[in-house]
Amino acid sequence: MTTKQRLGRLAAGALMTLSVAATGFGMAGGAAQAMPATPFPQGSWPGCPEDSPEGPCRWCPGDPPVQTGNLRINPVVWDENVCHTYWYVYHGQGNVADNIFEGDTPPAPPPPPPNLTPPLPPGWCWSLFIPTPCP
Repeated sequence: MTTKQRLGRLAAGALMTLSVAATGFGMAGGAAQAMPATPFPQGSWPGCPEDSPEGPCRWCPGDPPVQTGNLRINPVVWDENVCHTYWYVYHGQGNVADNIFEGDTPPAPPPPPPNLTPPLPPGWCWSLFIPTPCP
């Protein structure tokens, strides 16, 4: 293999690496999303008020199944012979499914996560992960 062929392969490899990296940056920009302010599904579900999708919701025999996000792994399990009042809650707070709480008063939302950035002295700000004086 000649030097010209080696340089051609090296250039082709570098170009492929850069194109994959550029594609990754383009996809990352669209994939990042902010967490919703509430854990509740968007839209109106049967039995829930339009202005308050988290609840209180009502299910009675004959109504469609309560949506949990995954009915196969996270089904609602309750007595199907009577009506139920339920709420959409944060994952892990439910008592009939991971995100469905049956009862009059749902549990309070969990506290916000702790601030993971170290505190800065007054007059300093974070700029590209580097502490700098605030403008």
